[in-house]
Amino acid sequence: MESSLPLSMRYAVTGADGIPSRTRLSRFDATSSEYSANSNNQILIPCSADGFISSAESYLFMRVESEHDTGGVAHLEGDLSCLIDKIEIQVQGSSGKVETIDNYNTYSLLDSRYNADLSDSTYNQIVAGSHAPALTYNPKGHGLQKTGGVAGPPALADNAIFAVKLKAGFLNSYYDKALPMGLPQFTIMLTLASATDALINDSAGSTNINYKVSQVRWYAPVFQILDENVMGAYTRQIQSSPTMWIGQSVSTVVNTTAAGAARRTYQLNASYKSLNGMVSVIRNNTNLNNKEKVSIANSTIIGATEFLYRIGSVQYPQDAIDILSVQTQTAGFNLSRAYIEAVKTFAKHGKMGAKNTQVDRAAFVANETGDAPAVSGAGVLAINLKRYTDDRLVNVGLNTAGSGAPSTLEVNFDGTAVAGQVNTFCLYDCVWIMNPNGLVERSF
Repeated sequence: MESSLPLSMRYAVTGADGIPSRTRLSRFDATSSEYSANSNNQILIPCSADGFISSAESYLFMRVESEHDTGGVAHLEGDLSCLIDKIEIQVQGSSGKVETIDNYNTYSLLDSRYNADLSDSTYNQIVAGSHAPALTYNPKGHGLQKTGGVAGPPALADNAIFAVKLKAGFLNSYYDKALPMGLPQFTIMLTLASATDALINDSAGSTNINYKVSQVRWYAPVFQILDENVMGAYTRQIQSSPTMWIGQSVSTVVNTTAAGAARRTYQLNASYKSLNGMVSVIRNNTNLNNKEKVSIANSTIIGATEFLYRIGSVQYPQDAIDILSVQTQTAGFNLSRAYIEAVKTFAKHGKMGAKNTQVDRAAFVANETGDAPAVSGAGVLAINLKRYTDDRLVNVGLNTAGSGAPSTLEVNFDGTAVAGQVNTFCLYDCVWIMNPNGLVERSF
């Protein structure tokens, strides 16, 4: 009888009781007190704990200080993520890195734009140094005055302290699982981006462009289970069989592209058991290594009239995606399919689309001039390869590991195409395995 009652009347239905445990927010410090973008630019953060590390709730914390001595304000490009060019994770005793993401800042800022609503913008303005909440995206984040600072509100100081979540799959499993107790010490390795890429300077007269960071820490809750029977069962399990967790990681393939009209092919060679999608970002050469331009949080599809991905001999999608009218060059004409693929590819695990409020039509077709606060481009050439949208399932992407056949991106350009980089981010499922002997390996 009770099963036929409405949920609001089933008084016997309760949540499961929590088991005895304790938790604390733990701090993991970098090995050096200070780092500079132009010299000592690799940050090492060793992490180990006597419990389960809730890495899904973790964040990176640091103090950022400008070092330019003349000119105007230098802004974070997007948010604190702009400072991280590469993230790597290495586990003690295991051979090689268990995760590496190149061009991390470009991927992270794009992912944030496609997966951000106004509540995220409010949070990121205070926590990560992003722009003020708005439906449109402003690439100018928190401003840092020239070295020495100026008396006044925090925006006029030469330093600021911010925190940001790291998007490495090792730290963010699909089901927010804590890193297992017994995991050997692992090290988070961050390579700082150059100041000309990471910061937007208001003045061409700014000199000695650089920044330094200090007080670098990674915070994460660590909890311990106080029930001896539960811990006994857990210990027997990790000593007898592998312990696994799965998340989405990112690999980066960098190509170059020329200006002008042509059909161009870019080699990708993405080989994974579960390739969830690919996102290609075109970055204008005139913005790269320019201290006044938006270079990281900026991409363009101007000049691209049609694209497709080819994996082996199979074309994805079945028919090429048209973007703009070759005849009329009307900006914004025929964007539907390109935008749908982008939103589906950036969608979080098990979701049909990204929850974005900051990539509108203007941003998707922006000319990517690199000037701020003009519209910052977010147009991408993307393909979603997931077979299902179900958060109970993993390994739902396309298996490209069984064949040595190459994968490529093919794009038709018209005469408005710009010369630049084509950075393709391959999104794939990665399984991390902690063996009973303590060695950690990955499978993808």
